[in-house]
Amino acid sequence: MLVSAEILDQYQALIFDMDGTIIDTMPSHAKAWEITGEHFGYQVDSSVMYELGGATTYTIGREIMQRANMPMELLEEVVQMKRKIAMDLTYEHSSLLPAFEIIQHYSGKKPLAVGTGAHRIQAYKLLDKFNLRPYFNTIVDADDVKEHKPSPETFLLCAERLGVEPKHCLVFEDADLGIQAALAGGMDVFDVRTNQITKAR
Repeated sequence: MLVSAEILDQYQALIFDMDGTIIDTMPSHAKAWEITGEHFGYQVDSSVMYELGGATTYTIGREIMQRANMPMELLEEVVQMKRKIAMDLTYEHSSLLPAFEIIQHYSGKKPLAVGTGAHRIQAYKLLDKFNLRPYFNTIVDADDVKEHKPSPETFLLCAERLGVEPKHCLVFEDADLGIQAALAGGMDVFDVRTNQITKAR
């Protein structure tokens, strides 16, 4: 496993980001931004998406459009097109990441949650592709919260629904904004990029 059972056993609940943590979707999202930019006649820098990992499609869209000098009045059209393309691409090309092994091992033994910045229709479609929903006690998506990562609201709602204090939760993340969100919520966080745990206290 990514992290030893000895360490994981210290926590009462485990919370997982989805894109880039449980399911490898990031290359498909990058491709979707590039295709969307081309459709509108602009070359976009999809690396912005990695810089702003964990942010909403609107936040990433604004930054991508600004850098490509695209008119902001196109934002809604751009976001909707990107979402549609990404939904098809991620479903077709996504695969499970090593964090799934931890989910398999602890499902039914510890409360588990997904805390994702994806909207419900996208999140459920991807989770259902791999039949993942039954592994989790709760799923918090972008439609459940007012403030998105780096706000801790997503992860705090996960902890609340699981009935576990934030200090007893470990969050798994692949993005800086998500790590900030977990720490702001008083939760330790495991960075799947580095296999390092950062303590909230």
